[in-house]
Amino acid sequence: MIKRRPAVRAPGVLFARLFGFLFGLAVALPGVASQPNVLIVYVDDLGYGDTSVYGHPVIETPVIDQLARDGVRFTQFYAPSALCSPSRAGLLTGRTPYRTGIESWIPDDSPVALNPDEFTIAELLKKQGFRTAVIGKWHLNGGLGMTTVPQPKDFGFDYQYGLAAWVKNTAVEAAGTGKLYPDNMYRDNQPVGSTEQYSAALISDAAIEWLGNNTAGTPFFLLLTYSEVHTPIASPPAFTARYDQYLTDESRSFPDRYYMQWRDRPNRGKGEYYANVSFMDFQLGRVIDHLEATGELDNTLVIFSSDNGPVTAHAEEPWEIGMAGETDGLRGKKRYLHEGGIRVPGIMRWPAAIPAGITVDEPATALDMLPTISELLDVPVPNELVIDGQSIAPLLDDDPATVMTRKQVFYWSLPTPDGLEYAVRDGDWKLLLDGDGSPAQLYNLKTDRYELYNQLTVEPDIAARLSALFRDLRAEIETTP
Repeated sequence: MIKRRPAVRAPGVLFARLFGFLFGLAVALPGVASQPNVLIVYVDDLGYGDTSVYGHPVIETPVIDQLARDGVRFTQFYAPSALCSPSRAGLLTGRTPYRTGIESWIPDDSPVALNPDEFTIAELLKKQGFRTAVIGKWHLNGGLGMTTVPQPKDFGFDYQYGLAAWVKNTAVEAAGTGKLYPDNMYRDNQPVGSTEQYSAALISDAAIEWLGNNTAGTPFFLLLTYSEVHTPIASPPAFTARYDQYLTDESRSFPDRYYMQWRDRPNRGKGEYYANVSFMDFQLGRVIDHLEATGELDNTLVIFSSDNGPVTAHAEEPWEIGMAGETDGLRGKKRYLHEGGIRVPGIMRWPAAIPAGITVDEPATALDMLPTISELLDVPVPNELVIDGQSIAPLLDDDPATVMTRKQVFYWSLPTPDGLEYAVRDGDWKLLLDGDGSPAQLYNLKTDRYELYNQLTVEPDIAARLSALFRDLRAEIETTP
C-alpha cells in the first residue's frame, strides 16, 4: 500500500484534472502550446539530507523547499547509480545503466560513452515538436570536444552549454589560488574559453537566455544539470558569509585557495559546502523566476533530483576532504550502494496534474522519469528497447487507496570500494551482493532504514527469493547488446 501524508485535495482529483487538462490540449487555441514544457533539474552529489525540506538543520534552500510545497515530495527516491555517469544514463533512457554501456564514471578522453543506439527523453519529446537543450554537466562521454564519441546532439538535444564532468580552471590549479571560474565550458561542443562567473551562475544565465529565445507556442524540454556540489566547490562571498560560523580561520583568511589541494592544509570547516548548496538553490531560483515571469511555470512539469548520494565529512580520498554532505543518517555515501549512496531528493511539480503538498513514501527512481513523462504527456515510447523504469503517474495523487505494483525489483550495479557491487530491492527488503553475485547483506528498510541489522541468516527464504530475482534480472541485462 502507498502511504500518503495529509493531502490538500479530494481523492481522485489527479485523474479528473489530468483528463480535463488533456482534453483542453486537444482543443487548444492557436498560438498556445499543445503540450506542457518539461524541466528536469539534476544536480550533482546533493545528499538526501542536504536541503531544508529534507531535514538539514542549517542549509537554506528556499527554492527547492517551495518546489516541494507546490508538488509531490518523495521520501524514498533513488538514483540509478551511486556515481554520476551511470546515473545520468539511467535518467535519460529509463534503463539500468549497464544496458547503456556505462558502468562507472567516465574519465577525461575516455572512449566510453552513452550507447548511440539509446533512446532518450530528449528524443521522445523532440519527435513531438519540443525544443530541447542540456545546460550544465553532461558526463556521458570523455569530453564535449571529442569528435570520436557521441555528443548531446546525437541524443535529441538541439542545444548544449556546459561542461563535461566538473569545474576546472587550469590557471587556478597551477597557482593554487584564484577565482574558480570555469575555463572548460562548451557551447554546442565548441570551447567557450575563460569565464567571469562561478559555474551555477553561468548555467542559469545560459538557461534563461535559451528559454528567452523560445518560439511562442513551442514547448521545451530543458535538462538543467548544475555541477554543484561536486568538488571542487566555490561560491560568491555573499553566500559563504551566510555560514561564517561554520568556517575556520583558514577558509576566512584564504577564501580563494584551490579547493582540491589539501596536503598539509588546515581544516576549512563545513560552511563552504553549505554555501555551495545555497548558491545552487539561488541560481535555480533565477530560472524558476524567469518561468514564472513569462507565464510558463505552471505550464511546466518540473522534476528535481540528484545524480547520487553526497560526499560526506568522512573523507576517503583527497578530493573528498572538506565536504560535508548529509544523508539524513542513512548508511553510506557516494560510490556505495547502501541507502546513503543512492537515496536522493525527488520532487515533482505540475499544477495541471499534480496536487500540491503531497509526500509519497512509496519507492521510486529516476529510471521512472521517461515512462512517467510519456504517460503524463500521452507520448508513446518506442518498444524496441527494454525500459526498466515504470510510470509513477499513479503515485502523483492524494488518494491513500492508490496501489502501484512494480513490474520488477529495483536493481543497482556498480564497482564499489567495499566490494558490494550489486543491490536489489523488492518491497521493504533490500539485498546487497558482492562482485560475484553472492548475497552479503539483507535489510528490512521499513524497520531498519539505517541498514544496521543484517538479516541474511535470520531470513534465509527472503534472501533466497531476492537472490533468484537478482540472478534472473542480471542474466537478462547481460544479454543486452
